[in-house]
Amino acid sequence: MKIRLLALLTFILFFAFEYTAHAESIRDYYKDITENDLKNSVILSPESSMAFINGQRVSAVKPIVKDGRTLVPLRFISEGLGAKVDFNAKNQSITIKYADKTMILNIGKKDLSVNGKSSEMDVAANVYNHSTYIPLRYIGETFNKKVVYLKNAEIQPYSLIIIRDVNATAIESLNLIRACELLYQGKSIVYSDRFMTVIKEDGQLFFSNNSLYFEPFVYQEWTEDTNTVRLGDIWFKTDMGHFYLNYAYDTTQEFILYRVDGEAITRVAIEEAPIKAVKTYQNDVYYLTRYERGILDAHETSNLKSATFDNGQWVSDYLGKPGFYYGFDTLGKIYDWPIDDNGITTFGFQRSGDLSSDERKATFGNYRIELKGHHHELVNP
Repeated sequence: MKIRLLALLTFILFFAFEYTAHAESIRDYYKDITENDLKNSVILSPESSMAFINGQRVSAVKPIVKDGRTLVPLRFISEGLGAKVDFNAKNQSITIKYADKTMILNIGKKDLSVNGKSSEMDVAANVYNHSTYIPLRYIGETFNKKVVYLKNAEIQPYSLIIIRDVNATAIESLNLIRACELLYQGKSIVYSDRFMTVIKEDGQLFFSNNSLYFEPFVYQEWTEDTNTVRLGDIWFKTDMGHFYLNYAYDTTQEFILYRVDGEAITRVAIEEAPIKAVKTYQNDVYYLTRYERGILDAHETSNLKSATFDNGQWVSDYLGKPGFYYGFDTLGKIYDWPIDDNGITTFGFQRSGDLSSDERKATFGNYRIELKGHHHELVNP
């Protein structure tokens, strides 16, 4: 019985630890970041005892601001980046070895040696709260890191210090920084990517495109009319549930389609042209884009797309013949496009290509487009 209880306890603790470790990664909150982007990085704040090392949330020794200079905990950052730190109590010296660099300094002195080359810091290394601190910029110079200090007192309650590899610029993506700020504030992030952030407060979901100003994130029925032009903030109700269309007006000006199943939010597709109709059939998503802003590489694709959920993410592809435009007539009026096992039936014509007006009109007709692949057949002209 004791063996069984021990095994059960080990099993529970193992999975509890795995879940905790998994939940403490920035990647769980922000979808447009990779493990390589976060490798060899430290994010911390003078206002918090929390930090992110290689993307993992940990308890931290806080940086401090003294006489207008930002001082950072030397051992915490060095070991967080994978360096070896040795302290000689006799002569109060600290030796740090990182990659091909050896850094030597003494507590209470400004002298600094890197691979035998001596220099002088503008502030001496000193001990505060049982930790040795040095000026922030010397960490970057010694470890060949990019050091970024972000502070906007009007909108940013927490200062952020980012120490990263020189090429890891994705860490400074606007919404990732906003996501970090929300985590420092103790907010519950349900979903976040470079386009939008969804948080949960008092049992309700709220979303923002800039992570500064949030509004309720709930399904809202909306009917398009001839007097309204609306490119984003549109909900679609389907047999598979709700889908939300966001328009990245302030950044990339792309159109982003999400599936929203309660608190489970997944990004279905990103398009250059406006998404104007969404349907579902047998667990796949189908949608049409308009030509009003152009379709990227129109001669190689179509405006009718399908998306399949595979290995935790949506994968989309165009349907029908490349260069064809489906679902809308020349006046922009949407046609019905029923879906069944035989495919999608709708109006279409070849819009892309070097065709005369008469040649283009000759392709007008109702087509049956297969649900997979790039094939169609003319049902009637």
